[in-house]
Amino acid sequence: MTRQKPSDTNVRNFSLIWYPVALVPIALFAIAPLFGWLPLLALPFGLFFIFFWIFSFGFAVYAKLKKPKEPRQ
Repeated sequence: MTRQKPSDTNVRNFSLIWYPVALVPIALFAIAPLFGWLPLLALPFGLFFIFFWIFSFGFAVYAKLKKPKEPRQ
């Protein structure tokens, strides 16, 4: 049986425009318990989502700015 070559995935094909779009509902979800629109139990989840968004955005910016390595022959 021959082994198939793994497919080349290109993780550089993503758009950073969706990050601010996603931040709006996440911020609303984190702020809503402070105004009494949601139970206070939702606040830790909102904070978790904000920190997750921050780290995800940082890794995405790093992946966009990182220079690709030359493939080895």
